[in-house]
Amino acid sequence: MKKFYSLFAAVILAATVNAQGAETFETQTALTATYADGTFAGETSGVTVNYVHSRDQDTFAINGKGLMLRRSDEPSSVEFEIPNGVGTFTFKYRKAFTGGTNNRVLALVVDGVETTVTPAFGTAGEDSTVYTSTTAINKSGLVKVKITYPVGTQTGNKQITIDGISWTANATAAVVDVNAAKVNLVKNTVVGNAILFAAKADVQILNMNGQVVKTASVNENTSLEVSSLAKGMYVVTANVNGKAVSQKIIKK
Repeated sequence: MKKFYSLFAAVILAATVNAQGAETFETQTALTATYADGTFAGETSGVTVNYVHSRDQDTFAINGKGLMLRRSDEPSSVEFEIPNGVGTFTFKYRKAFTGGTNNRVLALVVDGVETTVTPAFGTAGEDSTVYTSTTAINKSGLVKVKITYPVGTQTGNKQITIDGISWTANATAAVVDVNAAKVNLVKNTVVGNAILFAAKADVQILNMNGQVVKTASVNENTSLEVSSLAKGMYVVTANVNGKAVSQKIIKK
């Protein structure tokens, strides 16, 4: 029986070995006022950003500097090579320039597969509305995520500003033995209305689609009320004593 519970603990404790990341375009110097192709090192360590027929943008800004896509029939794009896996991927976008009567549409392509297509946006004339797209990817290892135009749906110039890129870790990427890791975060892995914590930490609770459903700062031997969460499996993540820790829980 002891071996069974040890194995159970090993299965339900996931180590978050993949860091979160972001890109605001504020520190890059490769993009210019001219549309071009190129590459630069992203703001998150190890991430490479590749762009095609794109330029720097702050006139039709979202938050400071951004990147502008231009053409849909010879598609402009920006791609992020993320080396350590992705849970969810989020970006902000808006119409750039005031002309044109056709709405814009964007696509998110993950490792060459079109995964998400946004609703049409951008009314005729000026439209400064900022939209947000979030996609659950949940892949380990090197992941290439590209923002571009859907194939064959538009023609001509459809300028769009892209900014506010962020992604979460793939929280279920790896499994370790709780005894080997020598860390403890959650005391009760089967939860009713509250999670009991064994350590002080800033925690995130993710559903199995990788979406953050609750965040909180907790102390050792305190509880966090989670009665509003639906029944099912979740992942609680935090840094404990300098170690990235994730622990699966079941909300009954």
